[in-house]
This record gives sequence, structure tokens and C-alpha cells, in this order.
Amino acid sequence: MHFKKMLKLLLIVTLFTAPVATLAETVWLRDVLYVNIRTGPSNNNRILKTITSGTRMEVLEKPDGADFYRVRTEDGLEGWIPSQYLVTEPTGDIRAEMVQAEKDQLQSQYEALEEKYNSLLNDKGDVRGELETLRTNNEQLTSELNRIKAVSGDALNMDVQLQQISEENAIINTELDVLKAENQSLREYNDNILLLAGGGLTVFGIILGFILPHLTGNNKRRKDGWS
Repeated sequence: MHFKKMLKLLLIVTLFTAPVATLAETVWLRDVLYVNIRTGPSNNNRILKTITSGTRMEVLEKPDGADFYRVRTEDGLEGWIPSQYLVTEPTGDIRAEMVQAEKDQLQSQYEALEEKYNSLLNDKGDVRGELETLRTNNEQLTSELNRIKAVSGDALNMDVQLQQISEENAIINTELDVLKAENQSLREYNDNILLLAGGGLTVFGIILGFILPHLTGNNKRRKDGWS
């Protein structure tokens, strides 16, 4: 058991003293430099690529006390580079470019916000115009509704008047029918009177026709007797 504990302790010490890889740490190459990336941690190793100042790299391995760091460039190249040429902050040129890029981004955001603000102002103006249009339409509809109500009231009054006229017309038609019937009765009565009068005249004429000759003969006899 004692041996196992010692073995664990030895492993822990070894892990802490071994070269440590620092992940996600970013470094840049110093200003105005041309530095070689090599295949190993010495100047005797083969050169993979020469990089310029401002190059951004990710630290893959940083052994304690070593003069070289193992890095990976943004284009995926991995190799070793002297640690004395590396800094943890961007160089002046890089900072200037980053500031300019940030400025450009802020300018773009400002222009986008300004455009949105102007759009909101225009929309607000459009909304005001729409509200004014709706208010005008509402007034027109209210006026039209009042006119329809007035017309409806007049129509009701006219309907009542027409009903009264219709009733009066029915009464007049009834009276006219009565007058027509009475007129027809008077005509028939007159026709009967005329017929009777004509018949009476005819009879009277016949009677006169019989009487007048006798009267005339008697008168002649009287005259002859007087003579």
C-alpha cells in the first residue's frame, strides 16, 4: 500500500513538472520582424515557414524554461518558434487595424440604427397620416349614418302618410261605388219613367183618336139644328 501511494505521488509530480500545453492562448509576433517556424524547438531544426510581425498564433505547447513554443498559425501550420519574439498583446499595427475594424463596425451599427430611427420616424408619420385618414373617414361615416337615420325617419313618416292616403282612397272608392250604384238606380228609374210616360202618351193619343171624332160630329149636329 505504501508503494502505491508513493507511485501516485510520483505521477502527480511528474505531471506538474512535465511540459504543459496551454490551450486557447493567443500570441502575436513582435513588430517589424521576420521569424522562422521550425519543425522542432531549436534553430537547428528545419524551417517550415517564415512569418512576419503581427501574425496571430495559438500556443499548443509551452515547456517550462524552454526558449521555443509550439504554435499553430491561423492557416493551420504547426511548428516551433522562439518565445522571445512572441507577445500576448497585439502589436501596434494590429491594434490600429483592430481599432479601425471596431470603428468601422461601430460606424456600421450607428448607420443601421440611424436608418432604423429614420424608418421609425417615417412610420410614425405614416401612422399619423393613417390616423388622420381614419378620423376623416369616421366623420364621413358618422355624417352618412345621421343622414340615413334622417332619411329613415322621413321614410317612416311617408309610410304613415301613405297608409293614411291608402285608407282615405279606399273610403273614396267605396263612396264612389255607392254613387255609381245610386247613379245606375237613377238611370234605371228614369228609363222606367220615360217608358211609362211614352206608353201613357200613346194610350192618351189613342183615346183622343176615339174621342175627337165624336166630339166633332156632335158639334156639327148642333150647328145644323140651330140653323
